[in-house]
Amino acid sequence: MPFRTPAPKSSSLRVPSDVGAVPSARRRVVAIVRDWGLPLADDTVETLELLAGEVISNAVVHTREGCQVTVSWDGARVRLEAEDTEGGLLPQWASADLNEESGRGLQLVDGLAQAWGSRPTTGGKAVWFEVASCSPSPYRPSPAACKSDSSFGGAQRPPTVAEPGCVVPSGFRAHVTAT
Repeated sequence: MPFRTPAPKSSSLRVPSDVGAVPSARRRVVAIVRDWGLPLADDTVETLELLAGEVISNAVVHTREGCQVTVSWDGARVRLEAEDTEGGLLPQWASADLNEESGRGLQLVDGLAQAWGSRPTTGGKAVWFEVASCSPSPYRPSPAACKSDSSFGGAQRPPTVAEPGCVVPSGFRAHVTAT
């Protein structure tokens, strides 16, 4: 029987402004993905949970408001997007000193997600990241083959990258900031 990729899916949840709501939101994201029955390795789901906690807590802590979280599946990758109502500068990766108590969240996202970025929205901004399943064919086109992908808002990004353990040429993970 040939492998069939599950159909695209999407689900949203509202996270209140209380930082205590972040663990519950993180667990809800995992429950959504598990309910979909996606072909994701356990370590990919754990990465999704960790990174979800980072971007959701950033949205709640730095804006002191809640956020709208959308989890999507396009047949090859899971995308999480946390949208808040605070405009202004888009988040950027920055180094944090060893003695600092915070500032490493986007470093984790940058190091563990296949792609991530931020974009302005009509009411604020959204920070997103993607993790991918390990597909039967782990080879991907070159970064020069990147194109706009309207399925996730038209952001420019590289093709899907297989998770750790799959053979993948280097240079496929990217950070994208829409302006």
